[in-house]
Amino acid sequence: MAAMNLGVTLHSFGMEYYTYRYTMEDCIAAVGSLAPGAGVELVAPQMIRGFPDLPDEFEHRFRRAVDRYGVTPTAYGGYGDAQRGEGAWAPRSEQLDYLQRQIRAARRLGFPLIRVQPSEVVLGELVPFAEKHDVRMVIEIHSPMSIETIDPLIERVEAVDSPYLGFAPDLGMFSRTVADVAVNGYISRGVPRELADLVVQRWHESTPEAAVVAEVRAAGGDELAQQFASESTLFWGHSEPAALHRMLPLIRHVHGKFYNADADGVDSAVRFAEVIDVLVGGGYDGSISFEYDGFLWNPDDSALDQLRRIHAATLTQLDSAEG
Repeated sequence: MAAMNLGVTLHSFGMEYYTYRYTMEDCIAAVGSLAPGAGVELVAPQMIRGFPDLPDEFEHRFRRAVDRYGVTPTAYGGYGDAQRGEGAWAPRSEQLDYLQRQIRAARRLGFPLIRVQPSEVVLGELVPFAEKHDVRMVIEIHSPMSIETIDPLIERVEAVDSPYLGFAPDLGMFSRTVADVAVNGYISRGVPRELADLVVQRWHESTPEAAVVAEVRAAGGDELAQQFASESTLFWGHSEPAALHRMLPLIRHVHGKFYNADADGVDSAVRFAEVIDVLVGGGYDGSISFEYDGFLWNPDDSALDQLRRIHAATLTQLDSAEG
């Protein structure tokens, strides 16, 4: 059996949940159908009415579903939302309180860690609070960020030197191209093929966002085409899987981002198998939350079918590595 816990972030069921085809319990049941003990990552504001506070009613519902479907809580998706007020940053004391309430909620729901974004509050006075409540904080590193360019942040976390502060890389950073599902989705909505091909070509040339958007606009691209140009630089990163070695000792959780896995569980964009090899070789034995994002461009595909493909392929790879 694989040492890593393979699971799902419930963001993957965004289309099913927002169109009322799935309840929160249905989402957890779907995760449980993948394997006994499969991990569940909750995106807190997606499902908790009253966020950042945790109503007793939600806690009871969530815990019942976890017990009923035999899943394992792995990560609580938290948010700093430091600019909740229009045009102003929240005072530092308010930012601290906002995240403390989420750490308490994560503890009550049985999550061992909370996913956060980098901030001075997270890197500073929040660490003792997390230690007190026994909830580890993981800073998500997400495209357009790249591991190769965040040495100062890695050094800050190393300096804190606490097991309660680490990283959660999102695998969208490790892409080989723009996902087919996005290209085809925009073409089906009216973006000319030649403009879509131009966007993909500029991605391979690592063209900055402003430049590719301007070029698409100059070529006659409408707002939709310009949106695709912008998204291409935000969703799919150019990091090399080997760059993970720089932060391996600090990785506490992984977001297994993917977009459209084929029948063999191979994603059209993300270098998934290469990243798994690096993690296995580095001795990572934490959790991986598969995060299906293809519904953003193809609302008709089944998230659960996609998750089954990527789960099966990853499990086979892990078992092969152990054998």
